[in-house]
Amino acid sequence: MKTVNGCVNNINGLTSHLSVELVSEANKFSSEITINVSDESADLKSIMNVMALVVPHGESFFITFSGKDEEIASKKFEELLIELKLK
Repeated sequence: MKTVNGCVNNINGLTSHLSVELVSEANKFSSEITINVSDESADLKSIMNVMALVVPHGESFFITFSGKDEEIASKKFEELLIELKLK
């Protein structure tokens, strides 16, 4: 299992646009990918689950990867979080 940490730096929190970017990337991999915020978690491959999380500005989160391509998925997410300014 791999883990990547991030923080929502967007003043509007984790917006629908950011959520779509994360879900789109997650669906490129076969591993189970979960986003964890406070005491809640969601399947990062489901836009409905991710949108149900309310992640405000300044909130930290972590993404866990479990599966055969977890190594490459975690590396791609490290890059994506930097690109989306979520790191």
